[in-house]
Amino acid sequence: MRLVGSAITIAVAILGFAAIAQQTGSDGNQLPAATPPSPAPPANGSQPQVDESALRYFASQGDTRRVNAEIARLRALYPNWSPPSDLSQLSGNPGAAAPDPLIERLWNLYREDRIAEVRAAIAERQTSDSNWKPPEELIAALETVEARRRLTNASDTGQWRTVLQVATEAPSLLTCVNVDVLWRVAEAFARTDQVNRTRDVYTYLLQNCANPGERLATLQKALTLLPETQVAALLQFERKTGEAPDDFSSIRDELARRRVERASLDSKMTASAEDLAVVERLIQNSSDAGPVLILGWYNYHHGNPARALELFKTALGRNGGTKAAEGYAMTLRALERISDAEAFAYEWRERAPENMKIYLDVATALLSQDPPPRLEPQVLARIVPVVTAQRFPDAAQSLGWYSYNTQQIRTARDWFRTALTWKADDEPSAYGLALTTQRLNDRAGFNAVVAQWRSRSQRIADLADGIGTPGRQPAATPVVAAPIPMAQPGETTLPPVQPRPESRQVTAEQVETEQTFARTEVNVRRRQTQARSALGRNCAMTRNPAGLTGDSALTRGWCLMEINRPMEAVAAFDQALSTGSSRTREEAAYGKSLAYLRKNLTSEAAIAAAEAPQTRERRAELGASILTQRALAAYRDGRYVETLLALSERARIVPEQNDLLLIRGWSYLKLGRYDDAEKVFRAVQQTGYSEEAAAGLNAIAEVTGQMRY
Repeated sequence: MRLVGSAITIAVAILGFAAIAQQTGSDGNQLPAATPPSPAPPANGSQPQVDESALRYFASQGDTRRVNAEIARLRALYPNWSPPSDLSQLSGNPGAAAPDPLIERLWNLYREDRIAEVRAAIAERQTSDSNWKPPEELIAALETVEARRRLTNASDTGQWRTVLQVATEAPSLLTCVNVDVLWRVAEAFARTDQVNRTRDVYTYLLQNCANPGERLATLQKALTLLPETQVAALLQFERKTGEAPDDFSSIRDELARRRVERASLDSKMTASAEDLAVVERLIQNSSDAGPVLILGWYNYHHGNPARALELFKTALGRNGGTKAAEGYAMTLRALERISDAEAFAYEWRERAPENMKIYLDVATALLSQDPPPRLEPQVLARIVPVVTAQRFPDAAQSLGWYSYNTQQIRTARDWFRTALTWKADDEPSAYGLALTTQRLNDRAGFNAVVAQWRSRSQRIADLADGIGTPGRQPAATPVVAAPIPMAQPGETTLPPVQPRPESRQVTAEQVETEQTFARTEVNVRRRQTQARSALGRNCAMTRNPAGLTGDSALTRGWCLMEINRPMEAVAAFDQALSTGSSRTREEAAYGKSLAYLRKNLTSEAAIAAAEAPQTRERRAELGASILTQRALAAYRDGRYVETLLALSERARIVPEQNDLLLIRGWSYLKLGRYDDAEKVFRAVQQTGYSEEAAAGLNAIAEVTGQMRY
């Protein structure tokens, strides 16, 4: 395929923009209107008159890359032109006219990528000599470079439609000489929901471009943007013969790994023996923990916990982190090694929310065994503080039953009460509270439970009526157990907040809220990092969250936030809101609000925050963030009164940091409140922001005619 055909075909057939007026050239190829028709070949069939000055210059410089690019450009302009068979002929031509020194200088600047200087030199020459014209080849080369820069800059900043527009206007860029441009165009199609055109670009590359490294990189990029079925279809273009054959085995391995990974998360899906063998080979050929974790979870969910335990242990040795620890603890529990699971999970509980959840689940399972085990005092001393700090009602209920079955009735009563405090509709804890108050002859306590629960719990009603048998009795053989303490409420100690210089007094509640914000920010970053670690490459794959469970959708939402795709995260959080538990819905509403805030959509963020109940700390955090963005938006628009109103409302929630104080000062200045502005700038000046504050004080001095610093 000639390059003229490839460049124009991809511009028209793939880009398909109306801006390209489709014309048909003499060779049957469609031509963009912006490209002049190829000159008709001479009647005698000789070579057309082609300006080879640029080609000659690049050859003389030994610049092979630009020689090839220029050959491609000339072929696109002159289909009947062929380059000399011996490129060394270009370095010198005895019959050629002496080169213009300015032209040589212009090409030299072009070669050094000093495009602005080339344009300036051309303009200067045309000013002094209105009849002088630069070579058409040089102008075309400059336009190509400038178009490539515009396209690259648009791609780097995520302006995808601009990428496609520039590609439309400069179809000569779309050749194998500019593979990076083609990759960027393909991504622009994907980011504008035109995945089939992304596939077309990759197909063109694999059909026409010869560099093996670029061909493999094309498929690697396709893995991040295309559905796996389309990636698999692209494998048909693998070249197994020739001087530089392809090796797409790594792509096939990745597709197999992904199939096993999906099956590792769903016990109803089964991976083929071939795909499993691929993952086994990946484990043997690398020290990466990823394939080990995939096979570990596959075995865990497909009834082979013994093999899963081996794999998770291997993953831990390969720095598999929190996900490996989660799998190891869950597999120990599946193997009914619950004491071992509790001891192991305790060491990892603080590493990630998932690890804390596993520890609480394992501790609950340990306490719930029948008959109750003889737990050492140090085990209970581990469990109780964690349960109390996490306010986990299931474990509190299990501590109640464990206490009840080990004849610690008063402690059992206290734990059942605690569980109900954390989860008011927990009927088993209410039943346990009824049993323990009855055993302790606490008539008032028993009657209170019955009055509240008689209509909702048949067994509590039966207990009050003296019929039926209590569901959980003390063990037949009393167990000698260590006393179980009731944990006292503890306080989390955070670093003290530095005093603020502003005149407004900072309240204790504001300080506490600011500390909570710092802690929340750390937790959010940890959630995002863990979610991305859990999903791996699947996080970057475009996927409709519909059909995901609440927890899976929530994890995907946090992962998308980690890779800065907040609007896709909104869709995942919406799925979690519609299908998740109350705790999941709370997290999803919080994450959705943060996603909208990241896009400066403050009204949407406020609405999202109200979709599920939030803690006081989170309400304050989201409120402060929303007010911050509203203040910044108002300031950018010159609405200084609204800026001050938003900042003042925010200051009632948390202390005002220096950057916002500066905005407050400039708003006062713009409104002519110079004394207020001066107070703010001087307060900021005391904190080390001397240059920024001094600029504000200087501005006041210029307006008022008084030196104020």
